[in-house]
Amino acid sequence: MNTSIEQTGEQAVEQARALIRESNRIVAFSGAGISTEAGIPDFRGKGGLWENQKLMELMSAGGFRRDPAAFYRASLQTLPDIHRAKPTAAHRLVAQLEAQGKLSAVVTQNIDGLHQAAGSQTVHEIHGNFRTGHCVNCLAAYQMADFYDRIERGEIELPLCSECQSPIKPDVVLFGDLLPFDVWGHAVEAARRCDLMLTLGSSLVVYPAAELPKIAVMNGAKLIIVNRETTDYDAMASVVIRSELGDFARMISKQLN
Repeated sequence: MNTSIEQTGEQAVEQARALIRESNRIVAFSGAGISTEAGIPDFRGKGGLWENQKLMELMSAGGFRRDPAAFYRASLQTLPDIHRAKPTAAHRLVAQLEAQGKLSAVVTQNIDGLHQAAGSQTVHEIHGNFRTGHCVNCLAAYQMADFYDRIERGEIELPLCSECQSPIKPDVVLFGDLLPFDVWGHAVEAARRCDLMLTLGSSLVVYPAAELPKIAVMNGAKLIIVNRETTDYDAMASVVIRSELGDFARMISKQLN
């Protein structure tokens, strides 16, 4: 039976804590909600960035090919602090569970790298990231933070490869791109093997990512959903908590300690 924090308060958190304590192969599945407290906007929520059709076109795979400089301008206007954001309490909780040997992997829809910044080691970024990039021509690899700073200072319009002077594309999955096959395969395998999936801040409407909680449950795992809004998977979960993720994380972390 599902339990909502709005209905039972600490009882729901205690039920979640009990499931976490008895589990040893937890997979954390995170969406945009885990990073909004770090100042990174939710693209798909009400009033989200993807309601702007022009912005979606600029930040698509086709938009990058047509005008990579416009892509970078749009990216840094909409995500000005993505390369400076700091992990939240929820990111730190996930890293804590891994350090305690209870969590086997993180699967994230986010592109901000905050799980790694919090100390998580095994992170499957199914939508890629903005931290690294590759030349579209010769595939030379780059760290991107310095490029973003130089664009903001007006020193360059876009990053160019030092080897062949072609544009550098960040390793993020844009509209029109395919998911990275190997990363997706690792995410599916992690979902199949876990004994508990802890879903944090995801509306569970973006596919194929939203299939992962179902894969976990079908293979015998329990499911905890922590999200401010209802999801289509709530009926499948052992515990559903309506809470700010920071509040939830601090309560769980304190009890686990």
